[in-house]
Formats: sequence, C-alpha cells, structure tokens
Amino acid sequence: MSRTVSAAIVEEAGADGFTVKDVELDDPKAGEVRIDIEYAGACHTDWHLVEGAVHDNFPVVAGHEGAGRVVEVGPGVTDFEPGDRVLTLWVPACGKCELCVQGHQHLCSEGSEALYAGTLLDETCRVHDGETDLAQLFSLGTFAEEIVVPESEVYAIPDELPTDVASIIGCGVVTGYGSAAHRADIDPNDSVVVVGAGNVGLNAIQGANHAGAGTVIASDPVEMKREKALQFGADHVVNPEETDLEAAVSDIDPLGADTIVLSVGVASGDLIADLIPVLAPRGELIFTAGSDAERIPISPSQLLNDEREIKGCLYGGASPRQTTGEVIDRYLDGDYLLDELITQEYRLDEIDEAYENLLGGEDVHSVLKL
Repeated sequence: MSRTVSAAIVEEAGADGFTVKDVELDDPKAGEVRIDIEYAGACHTDWHLVEGAVHDNFPVVAGHEGAGRVVEVGPGVTDFEPGDRVLTLWVPACGKCELCVQGHQHLCSEGSEALYAGTLLDETCRVHDGETDLAQLFSLGTFAEEIVVPESEVYAIPDELPTDVASIIGCGVVTGYGSAAHRADIDPNDSVVVVGAGNVGLNAIQGANHAGAGTVIASDPVEMKREKALQFGADHVVNPEETDLEAAVSDIDPLGADTIVLSVGVASGDLIADLIPVLAPRGELIFTAGSDAERIPISPSQLLNDEREIKGCLYGGASPRQTTGEVIDRYLDGDYLLDELITQEYRLDEIDEAYENLLGGEDVHSVLKL
C-alpha cells in the first residue's frame, strides 16, 4: 500500500531550486526499511544536484542526510524494527562483495550503481509523482516526510543522541572526520592544513586533532568560517584571499604541511596544483572535495622528488559504520563538537531560504524539521 508524503524535488538539472510537493511512497520490499524522517541535514551536495551535478536521472527527491524512526521493515530485515531511532548513511552496499567484506562498504560496486542511478538496490523506484517514477538522491531522498531505503543505509542511534544532531552525521561529519582520522596518515606533532572550513572542513579539523596532529591550520576566505575553525580546534587560520598559503604555512612549519585535507565544495585542477608546493617532503594531499576538472596541471617531478602523494578520499576513506560509531561515542563522551555545527533550523517549505543562507556563508550547516 502506498501513502502520500511531502517531499522536496529537483525537477531537472539547472532548476531554480527545490519544488515541495506531495508524492506517493511505496511499501518497503525485501531488505528495505521505511523511516519517518524527523530532521534532515541541508548539505551543500544537494545544491550541486540542483546545479545538475552529482546525478543524471531527474526528477529526483533531494536530501541524503537524515534521522528519524523506523515505521516498517521489509521481508528479511532483522537488524531493525518499528520504533528504532536511526540515521541515514549515503552509500548503499550489498554486504557480500570483497570490498564490503573488507570493511570498505563505501566502495561497493553494486551499491555505487544504485547510488548514482537514484534507485534502490533492485534498480527500481519507491517514490512516484503520478505515473512518473522519482529517483532518490543516493538511494535516500531524505528531504521527505518518509522514505524507503536499503537497510545498508540505516544506522541505529542511542537514545542520548538528539535527533537534529544525528541528522547531520551521515555525510559531512563522517567524511570530514574520516578524511583526517582514517584516510590520512597523521603522526603525533604533524602539521595539518585544512583547506575549506565548512562542514566537512570543521570535522576534518577535529579528526586531525584526534589523530594527534601537533598544529592544525585552517584556510578559508569567509571570516565566520575562520572563527568557527578556531572554535573547532584549529591553531591558526588563514584568509587565502589576503595571505599566500604557502608562505603562511612556511612561517609556522618551515618544512611545510605533513598533511593537507582539501575539503572545499568544488576544487579546480589549479587549486589542487597550487597546494602541492605547500606540502612538506613526504607530505600527503587528501582530496575529499568535488571536482569537474579534467586534469591537474602538475609536474610528476613535484611528486617524485619529495615523495609527495595525492590520495582520493570518498566518504572518509573507511567503513562509514565504523566512523559513525566513533563520532557518536566521542560526542557522547563530550569530546566532539556537533551541536555547534547546526547554525539554523528551517521548515521543509523554507528549503530555498536555507540554501540561500548556506551558499551566502551565513550558515555552516542547517537542518530541516520535517
């Protein structure tokens, strides 16, 4: 039996914004869970969807960060039951392939096919607008009152974790923290530079400190974000529009940065190339930004001569479930900042305003109350 729910839709690539409308949601099939979404995180990636990036199939229900309660489970689901409090993880996984078994569920090939098609794992849709099937962003579509998703994208949360806080963990928090704490090889007293102090960058700062970094430097042109970076544990901040980053880092550590985490929304090839000279010998650049660049204009000798590395980093570079558990435990122990990331709360019908403020630098990360 289907039911009517309100959802924020991106009708086509390059749309003016989101369209909030009533749609029809199917029952969960085998291995799927229906969730009553209470809060959804307004992540920058959803605006890339509006711009026509990230996804090819339109129309699509937007949103990929969320939290709420399970209301129904499909056949074969044993890890969840109605009433469970949960958050969403944005990569579906088969749980059976070699990468899944190794703990790299974020690299599951079967899951990635569904992820970018916007279907569930059986390659079909659960949301409909009349006769039109609607894709779900990253097989989720959390900008809706209810969703049906694969159980692999669901994570049970403890009662002590507030729902609005839980709703923002499943993407930017895990990505930023994991990029520094797991994908990077940060040794005690290393110098770490985080380029981009938005949601992902602020969590990368915290991840670097938990990994034992000696000095953390944050670079961002927005004053509010530089102030946030200091609050989240950066030792120094740089405005790259006024100060040369390489010179600023050299003044702090003459050898350069041992690790750079690149966490801007969209990185050009030139920006990536400009960061290579900022690295110390044997330094690493962790690339966790989006990019539509076709090439990076660097000389191979820049990597060879000083043994520098560029590492791709998807979803924090580790098991999303492991990283999510680490962050929640640290937060509940009073050793991780999450409440401070949420700068505003909006209704679903205020979603365009939420993104106007996010893009304008007024919000670091807001939530939608469903």
